[in-house]
Amino acid sequence: MNVLEIVAEKHLGVGTLRKHPKLRASLKSIESSPALEAERERISSIVELCFEFDRETDPEEKENILRTLEEISANKPLELPTESVGEWEAGLKATDAAYAKADAAAAKKTGAFLKTYFSLRAKAGFATQADVAKKSGLSRSYVAVIESGEHIPQQKTLQKLARAFGVDVTALIA
Repeated sequence: MNVLEIVAEKHLGVGTLRKHPKLRASLKSIESSPALEAERERISSIVELCFEFDRETDPEEKENILRTLEEISANKPLELPTESVGEWEAGLKATDAAYAKADAAAAKKTGAFLKTYFSLRAKAGFATQADVAKKSGLSRSYVAVIESGEHIPQQKTLQKLARAFGVDVTALIA
């Protein structure tokens, strides 16, 4: 029994390893004194995941850790997803009501922020993103990200925008 098997047995449990024979076989096949940096990193990750499994209380997360352990210990290429992120998200919204509700709330919050932002931008007399960027000290590309709704700025950025618009920061987040 090599070191990885001992660590896995202690932190995953003998019963869990018995239920995952591919994992145990992969652990047996890993050389215990690796010469390559990549192999050392892989072994380090395996040990770290074993400890994480031991600390985890959520059964679903434990299953995720086991799947990851099986993939890393087998040292084979990972299966690439067959669906796009958009397709995955649409499926998640359709099957998980809590996620769909949270996504809708985030979209509403973003919409409200953008409505306020553009109103204040117009009142301040800024016609372009470059105008906002110059006055606020932000990059034009970051202003574009904000205006597209991809990102809601954090407090420091909100303060810069509020100064540029000549308003209190609370006007931007109200």
